[in-house]
Amino acid sequence: WIDNSDNSRLAVGTYNKLFAISAGSVVSDITPVGLTAGNIDAQLNIGYGGGFYGASTYGTARPNTGVYAECTTWSLDNFGEYLIACSVDDGKLYEWQLGSATPAAVIANAPVNNKAVVVTEERFLFALGAAGNPRLVQWCDKENNTVWTPSATNEAGDYELQTNGEILCGLRSRGRTLILTTTDCHSANYIGPQLVYGFERVGTSCGAISRKAAVSFDEGAYWMGLRGFFMFDGSSVREMPCEVIDHVFTNLNSAQRSKISAVHNAQFGEIWWFYPSGASNENDSYVIYDYKEQH
Repeated sequence: WIDNSDNSRLAVGTYNKLFAISAGSVVSDITPVGLTAGNIDAQLNIGYGGGFYGASTYGTARPNTGVYAECTTWSLDNFGEYLIACSVDDGKLYEWQLGSATPAAVIANAPVNNKAVVVTEERFLFALGAAGNPRLVQWCDKENNTVWTPSATNEAGDYELQTNGEILCGLRSRGRTLILTTTDCHSANYIGPQLVYGFERVGTSCGAISRKAAVSFDEGAYWMGLRGFFMFDGSSVREMPCEVIDHVFTNLNSAQRSKISAVHNAQFGEIWWFYPSGASNENDSYVIYDYKEQH
């Protein structure tokens, strides 16, 4: 992003650190104090709460198979010239107010145990999967990210999506904010006091495959799903034709799918998805969609 002094900046999150890099390639460690470290790779969740209660015989060791807990990803956005950040394994909302010697700090009064964050066009912060509720969207007062308790004199609020999935990420789109879950897509539209935001489900059976598998720009929003590719055209979600769908999804390491990432290459009108193939734990393959030529 570009700050108010016209300086380009880059933020990078790892499983246990947060860095800021200046246009002059100066790297600053801005890791928040007390940040909870996460996982480099997705791990089998075979610990307490990782399986189904009562499904095994008492006293018998748990099986070493099951559901993978995702790897650590960050959601990063800018609130004006300031950086907003949230690690999926830490759950707190952080703000970095520039300055190489100043680490990112917890946003006062913000909910904890969140899964992601996005800044809306109207300059609200959306805490997604807020307060440990995988379907809850909670937002601060307009232009004031330290006021989160609703009252008659502010526009803070919250809304629990009616979905059988869990929220993965948010996308700032033209005139609205899209919220992707593991099963569907919802649109949040600003309507002003007192309800502040209206929510509408705009697509079903179109959940994202990972928290980083979606991009949004003027042409619309695009993301990779569990078995296909989807786009939101401003009114509804539709599945995109894909000539290489079998090649991609039969060669994808689904255990590490939380690492799948999307990038918009505006210069050539392309969207790239990077994904781990076969038994690879890292992204070693890609699939490209050319939205100008539509293939």
